[in-house]
Amino acid sequence: MAKEVYRFSAGERFVHWCHGIAFLLLLFTGLGVLVIAFQPAMNIFGGIQVSRNIHRVVAVLFTLGMLVGFIGKGQGARQMRRWFKDVVNFRKADLAHAKNFGIEFFGGHKPFPPQGKFNGGEKLNSMFTILGTLGIVISGYIMWFASSMPAVVVQWAYPIHAACALFMAALLIAHLYLGVLHPDSNQALKGIFTGWVPAKFAYEHYEKWYNEEAKETIRE
Repeated sequence: MAKEVYRFSAGERFVHWCHGIAFLLLLFTGLGVLVIAFQPAMNIFGGIQVSRNIHRVVAVLFTLGMLVGFIGKGQGARQMRRWFKDVVNFRKADLAHAKNFGIEFFGGHKPFPPQGKFNGGEKLNSMFTILGTLGIVISGYIMWFASSMPAVVVQWAYPIHAACALFMAALLIAHLYLGVLHPDSNQALKGIFTGWVPAKFAYEHYEKWYNEEAKETIRE
């Protein structure tokens, strides 16, 4: 059996799936609330009003999950803070990878400096996700409590909320393509389920992280 290295802990996987599932529920119910043509699909949940309530409940859980992730004391929270600190620390090596990310995205290959646990392209995706999430959350609460907000703020909140949601949906599609369909990067998919990825894949894509941390966790 090929050697593997431990890439994602149980805490990291838990946070990833909570965020992903919550966003999918918010996207689905949000489309039902805002798009008339999509409203018949809300019968899955029992109608538009039930879907609206589900959207609000999940929004609160989505927000609390982020807050706990940054101020909590558990392993998942510590790893989330480490992830945030890592992705916003954009170095020269990350830029070198990000500049050629388009080539990698479409199946090409170009040399890049050894990368840490998250390469330049993944850091960009993470930063876009953070910004999109903040935009959705802030504008969403303004819309929810519109009666307590200035009219001009509420007026801008609606298009900002929709734009951020569409932007996040586009990021999700790209993420799914890379994780499931891309002939090279889809080797990472197992990691988000079990925590383990092929050692060869880890070395080729995250050489710096592999040499500094991951090689100590190799298993047959």
